[in-house]
Amino acid sequence: MRYVQRVTLGIVLIVISFVVLWVGSPDRTGPDPNTAAALAFVGLFAVGFIIGAMGLMGAESDYPSLLSGLVLYLIVGALVAVYLYTSSTQLGRITLQDADNPTFWTYWIRVAVTWPLEIARHFDVFGWDSFYYT
Repeated sequence: MRYVQRVTLGIVLIVISFVVLWVGSPDRTGPDPNTAAALAFVGLFAVGFIIGAMGLMGAESDYPSLLSGLVLYLIVGALVAVYLYTSSTQLGRITLQDADNPTFWTYWIRVAVTWPLEIARHFDVFGWDSFYYT
């Protein structure tokens, strides 16, 4: 695949992911949003992001660029998780004892992996601000 084709495919997948997010959104379906649509949004967005990053990096080999795209996705997720953690009212209220709890780490790792949905929730895209999933 050429670089332009990868970038285009990545953008198309990201656009499709937003369509899926809209189809299952609380603004469209009411107070009971579709959890499968939220997770499909994250999956399609992640694949589109990784493929788009592969094209933007212009790597010659597929595997190293795929791995680099995945690492870049997780780095952005970690940055989003840190931003959401520091911008919330929880900063300063979480002690080392709370950080010793595996639930704390499970929650923030989940936020880092599903960062596109967390950003949609943060900016109330299609009414996803009230959606909580486990």
